[in-house]
Amino acid sequence: MGGHRIIDEFFELVSIDAISRNEREIADSVKVKLAELGCRVEEDDAATHIGGNTGNIYAVLDGTIEGSILLSAHLDRVANGYGIKPRIDGSRIVSDRTTILAADDISGVVAILDGVRRIKESGKPHPRIEIVFTVCEENGVLGSKYVDYSKIKSKFGYVLDSPGRIGRIIKAAPSKAQLKFEVFGKASHAGNAPENGINAIIAAAKILAEIKDGRIDEDSTANYAIFRAGGETTNIVCDYALVLGEVRSLIHDKLEKYCEYFNEHCKKAVEGTGARVKTDVVLYYKSFNVEEDGKAISLMKRVFEKMGIDMVIERGGGGMDANHFNANGIECVGLATGYGDNHTFNEYIEIEDLIRSGEMVEQIITHAEEAKKY
Repeated sequence: MGGHRIIDEFFELVSIDAISRNEREIADSVKVKLAELGCRVEEDDAATHIGGNTGNIYAVLDGTIEGSILLSAHLDRVANGYGIKPRIDGSRIVSDRTTILAADDISGVVAILDGVRRIKESGKPHPRIEIVFTVCEENGVLGSKYVDYSKIKSKFGYVLDSPGRIGRIIKAAPSKAQLKFEVFGKASHAGNAPENGINAIIAAAKILAEIKDGRIDEDSTANYAIFRAGGETTNIVCDYALVLGEVRSLIHDKLEKYCEYFNEHCKKAVEGTGARVKTDVVLYYKSFNVEEDGKAISLMKRVFEKMGIDMVIERGGGGMDANHFNANGIECVGLATGYGDNHTFNEYIEIEDLIRSGEMVEQIITHAEEAKKY
């Protein structure tokens, strides 16, 4: 069972253009591959909810023994991923440095495909295998929000979507909410009657001047990154300003408390300015924290022991599809497949890790039934 097949498939799939909300071509390719493996394949209606052209792909390979295991990765990539030209550079695969590589998350996709092929070719008994390839993960982890969770029988599983060397497990990831405030002032001629105007920019600046941001505590962060004003010329007092930010926390209660603080702070900060402020908070996903003695991590201890790989368990700072899986009662952790510097032109994946990630999936499926012991 050589490693060249997974490398060839990785090259094939990263060369297909795909970004969030435009995963049609890569989804069609993957659906064919899943059908060739003997899976029942269907596509859901997530596209209608997220404004895309592709739904999440759900595939099932019936088991020959009891049990069920979930495996997941996402099909989309960030926007600077058109025209990827992968190449081998020593022990790594890289792009030509004019695009990302899209190892995030095509490495997860090909690892799952390769692992299932290995099981099929070995003839080993295996449980029911459920595969979910999601869309629009890179844009707010939106696709997996609309998975039909009533169809999933697995009680635990793995999302192959984490940077780092193989052996790294993400046991926790934060909640995330978008924060928005709009300030409404009053326009007036800046030279003739500035006293008749209410400057929305100044009022917005008062809000930002003392708002808590950056590292809030050991579990939480907040950031304000987009500032837009309605002014087009300097001789008019600006009457509108918009600010967008985010808050994340590994403890969901802390996120909710910050959102309450955000609403209160914005209103208090503009008092006396004459401006009016409107706030809006949108929850993207809820945090999770999987117990280390639970099924998902206990099984990975067994897998990595068999593979001779050191296991590292960490908390993540970003959301992933595992957030939605856990929120819907499916115990899931994130698994690294060997990539690094994702979302940049310096993105790479370790060839050894890519090859062994297919072996990792094979081992997960092979020993999935042992999870019942934990």
